[in-house]
Order: sequence, then C-alpha cells, then structure tokens
Amino acid sequence: MNQKIEWLAKITVYLTFFVPLVVIPASFIFPFIVPKILLFRSLTAVLIGAYALLLFINWEEYKPKLTSLNLVLVAFLLSFALSTFFGVDPYHSFWDNHERMLGLFTIFHYIAFYLVCSSIFKTWTEWKTALKIFLVAGSLVMFIGLLQVGNPELLLNGGSDRVASTLGNSIYVGGYGLFLTFVALLLLVKEKNTFWKWLEAGLGLMGILGLFFSGSRGAVLGLIAGLGVVILGYALVLKEHPGIRKTLWVVLALGVLLLGILYLNRQSKFVQEIPAVGRTLNTSLDDVKNSPRWIAWEIAISSWKERPFLGWGPNNFFYAFNQHYNPKSLEFGYGETWFDNAHNILLNTLAVQGIFGLLSYLSIFIFGIASLIWGYHRQKADNHLLVIGAAFLLAHLIQNVTVFENPTSYLYFMFWLAFINQSTGYVAPKQDIKNTLLNHNQKAPANLDQRLSVGFISTVGIIVFLIIFIFNIQPARANMKTLAALRDLGQNPTLGAISMKAALAFNSPHIDDIRSDLGRSVAQIFSSYLQQIGKDKSNEILDIVYPELQKNLMLHPRDIRNQLTLTQLSQFKFVINNQPQYLYEAESLMEDALRYSPKRQQLMYNLSGLKLQLGKSDEAIKLMEETITLNPKIAESYWRLAYHYKLLKQTEKAKEILKLAETNGVIFNDNEKNIVNEIL
Repeated sequence: MNQKIEWLAKITVYLTFFVPLVVIPASFIFPFIVPKILLFRSLTAVLIGAYALLLFINWEEYKPKLTSLNLVLVAFLLSFALSTFFGVDPYHSFWDNHERMLGLFTIFHYIAFYLVCSSIFKTWTEWKTALKIFLVAGSLVMFIGLLQVGNPELLLNGGSDRVASTLGNSIYVGGYGLFLTFVALLLLVKEKNTFWKWLEAGLGLMGILGLFFSGSRGAVLGLIAGLGVVILGYALVLKEHPGIRKTLWVVLALGVLLLGILYLNRQSKFVQEIPAVGRTLNTSLDDVKNSPRWIAWEIAISSWKERPFLGWGPNNFFYAFNQHYNPKSLEFGYGETWFDNAHNILLNTLAVQGIFGLLSYLSIFIFGIASLIWGYHRQKADNHLLVIGAAFLLAHLIQNVTVFENPTSYLYFMFWLAFINQSTGYVAPKQDIKNTLLNHNQKAPANLDQRLSVGFISTVGIIVFLIIFIFNIQPARANMKTLAALRDLGQNPTLGAISMKAALAFNSPHIDDIRSDLGRSVAQIFSSYLQQIGKDKSNEILDIVYPELQKNLMLHPRDIRNQLTLTQLSQFKFVINNQPQYLYEAESLMEDALRYSPKRQQLMYNLSGLKLQLGKSDEAIKLMEETITLNPKIAESYWRLAYHYKLLKQTEKAKEILKLAETNGVIFNDNEKNIVNEIL
C-alpha cells in the first residue's frame, strides 16, 4: 500500500513542475499568478494527504528528520508566522493579494512541499527522474519565451523586447532560466546515456537563452557568480586530476579577462546589443543610486529601524513605503511612487520580517551550503552535487538581491533544498529501523507498516477535498466572477450592477481584492461615462460598491488606495447629487490617508483641491506650498498652485509661482505648458 501512495505523491510532485506553464487570461484577474497558486496549493493539499497516510503506515521511515535544513526552514516559517500576527496588517500578511498571493497560507504549502519531497525521494535515481521532468517542464516555459522573441505580442507580452513567457514577468523568467541551467549542468555531468546527455545539454542551453532574453540583470549576475563557483569548486575538489584542475584555472582566468574586456567596451554597439549582458554591464552604481529602487532600499532600512525585530509583517512593505515615502519618487513618474516590495530580497525581508526574518532567510543558504560540505566529507554527496548544488544557492541569492521570490522561484527553490537535504542528511531505510530495534533488545514486529482502514483513507480524502474546495476552488470561482463583473461594467452598467452583487456576495478569503478591483473599475468608468450612465443607475452602482470599500477601509486602514478610491467615489456622489456632505467625506478620507503617507504629493494635490472647493483657500494654498518645499523639482506642484491662485483671482501670485518654477530650473512638459498658458 505504501508504494502505491508513494507513487501518487511522486506523480503529484511531477505535476507541480508543470504549474509554471499555467496561464488563463480569459478567466482570471492576474492570470499569470492566480491559477498557478490555486493549482499548486491544490496539488500540495493532495500531497499532504498522501504524506499523512504514509506517516500513519510507517512513522519512522517517513517522518521529517532532525536535519539542519529542516530546522532552518521551520525557523523561517516561524519567523513568517510571528511577523504576520505581530505586523501592522495580519490579514494581508496571511493571504496577500491577487497580484502576489504569497501570504503565510501559501508559504506553508511551499514548506510542506519541501518536507514531503525530502521524505518520498530517497535515491539518486528517484531524484534524477524528478530533475529531468522538472527540466523538461521548465524548458517548455523557456521555449514559449523564445517564441516571444520573434513575436513580442504573444501571450500578453505587450510588444516588450524582454520575454515574460507564461510567468508574466521577465524577471521571473530570468530566475527560472538560471535554475534550469544548473539542473541541466548537474544532470549532464552525472549522465551516462548519450541521448540524455545531448538532450540535457540542449535544454540547458534553452534555459540560458531564456535567461538572456529575459533581460534580467540579477539573473545574469547570478549566472556569472554561479559559473565562477562551479569552475573554482571543481578546481579545488578534483585533486586527483591535476590536468583538469590546470585547465579550469585557465578557464577561470580567461572568463575574468573576457568580462574585463566586455566591461571596458560596454558602451560599444556590439556589447549593448547582447541580451541582458549589455544592460547589466552598462548599469553603474550612480545609475542605481539615481533610481526609484534605491529610494525603496533606503525606505526599507528606515522602516526596519522602526520595527527592528519582527518587522512590519510579510507583504506589508507597501505600508512601510507609504509611511516613509520620499517625495523624490515623483521625479520618476507616478508609476514609481507605489512600491509593494523593495525589489531586494534581503532589504525587503529585513523590513517586513525584521532581523529574525533576515537571519532565518540567510540561514537557509548558509546551512544549505554547509549541508553539502558536511555530506561531501562523509561521502554522502559527490563532488558534482557539492559544487553545483552550492553554486546554484549562491547564484539564486545574488539574483534575488535585485528582485524577490515569486510563485515559480519558491517552487524550484524548495525542491532544490529538499534535494540537498535528503542527499546529505540521514534517512533511515526500513531495514535500519528493524536492526535498531533488535540492538536495543526489543522484539521487532513482523511488519513495521500499519494497515490503513477504508474509514481513515476516506476521512483524509474528505479533508483534502474540503481544503481544496474552500481555499482554492471557491477563490477561483470568486476571481472569475469578479472578472465577469469588470467586463460587464465596461460594456453595460445595468448588467454590471447585477454582476457586482454576485461577485461581492461570493465567499472568498480575497474579498478585499474583489472590493478594491470593483471600486477602482467603477471610478475609472465614471470618469469617462458618468453622464451617459445617468443619475439613478450611477447612484445604484455607488450604493453597491461604496459600503464595500468602507469595509476594506476597516480591514486595511493603512491601505491608502482605499481612501483614494473612496474619495473619487465621494466626489462622483457630489457631482451626481449636488450635496456638499460628500465633499466633506472626501476631505476626511484624504486627511486620514495623509496620516499613513504624510509626504505623498498625490494626496496633498487631492486634498488641496477639495479644500479649495469647500472654500478653505488658505489651507489649500498651504498644502500646495508644502509640496514645493518637499521637492522643488516637481513641475506639477507649481502649476497646481498657480492654478489655485488663478481660481482665487490672484493672477499676480500665479505668475510669481510660475516665475519661481523657472528660477528653480523646472521644465514643464507639453500638457503642462498648455495649462500654464491657460493660467497666464
């Protein structure tokens, strides 16, 4: 019986390798993330159920062993959990949103995936089969990415010159290509079958091509560092092959020389046109310091100092970024003023999980490499696993310095760690357990396996089904209903109102996302089609969505996107019904938002305009003057203040402000020039 259940578990693991291929644009909001996570969690639920049966059959054989990697993974999960419940928004940390879906609930599935893989794969033959299947599945993702090179519009890639494949993000493709490269290398050096050697080499090359065409600088740096470790590692461990060692030292020297030549010629057309490489070599420290990411990194450090031990809570960097918002961010455009991640795994972890979280995360890599060294010295891991296993861990860490973990990276990272854990740790076979019992003068049972009753199997099956239905199928249905409502709203507001009610009535842990998506969509539609919709239907739609967003505000008071959307809807209520109370509601919402992001110009612009409408001209002017003080380089602050003065019939004051903008070297774009001309 246990062999059949083991096969079920292994097949389920193999199926998870194909999850990165899943993308369903026609049915899901965030189609590159939501269906992947829901499918992975469902497969993992089946995996956990099968593992529970195996533990019951033979606890000693399948139980998690006391290995260093097991301990640090549990420590990381504990850190994640503590930061979740002691953070500023536990609900968001636990579930996350539709765009990421990497809350504590999902992270638990990845850790469970790791533990089960560590227990059911026991020999190199079994791991080799799994790695080959993973390589083939991943190469399909790379192949679709390569198709996007010739057809940039393929699969919602939007004409980008960087491939995103089925992952929806070029950065994710770069990291995945990095992993596949090292998997192929490990299989290749240990392979004896000629056919598989050629196939693994070809698939490994596809991973490298996918990495380069992703344009991910972090992945390129990871690849360079990882290959450097491979060459250096083999040069150190192949003591019985002096000829090969000399060759490797020469290759390493030539590699360093080649990198030097490419760097010195980094501004040449040839180097610049090398995918990813040109982009990486032409990035200087000054470029990084003058980028929005540098601001996010500084904010990560500042926010960590405020909550040093457990941080703000996983997935709550958005709140930290808002609270410590730097007005310089607007110099890069509004798109760079909203960060939900520091784009640096170390700094982001420090901010959201504190020092405990960062140490537990780094310990995964430290103890992973230490396990490989320990296993090598005790002849449990050969030189190939030692060198390539450590090389990928280092490469993955380096590429994450400029990005963050994602659903696909957690999948292959946890699988690689499970591979290292089982290959270097101690997993006692059934015969050893029997001998241990005999050595302690205990009577060995005739059969160590426990029999499974039909009732027990049925109970486990029902529990697994309920978990999948409640936490995966229902959220999937809710997501699809929300997408249908968004489409109906855009085509027929009457039908949209009915669809909205259906989506909002559907039970889902992500009801907050449903409310937000519908609220923002209504605000966008009203901005363009308010008059066509009419007063009665507009009020009906607002009466549906407004109270729901107020619930979101109670659930996530720090999420200023709720205040912004509610402010827009309050203003629409004022326009439709001509009742000043709605303007006062909007004013209160903006003042509340400023508590959580006190230096954000966008909030000040909105609040200033509202105060001007309410006749509070002095307060409106003071707010606009403050935006100029916060960052005198932002053109919008000047023309908005000048426009305020124009509306107040103070033309000379308006001219003074525009003159100040000229003195400060501010340059207006074409649209802003039209506004300035109107003011003058």
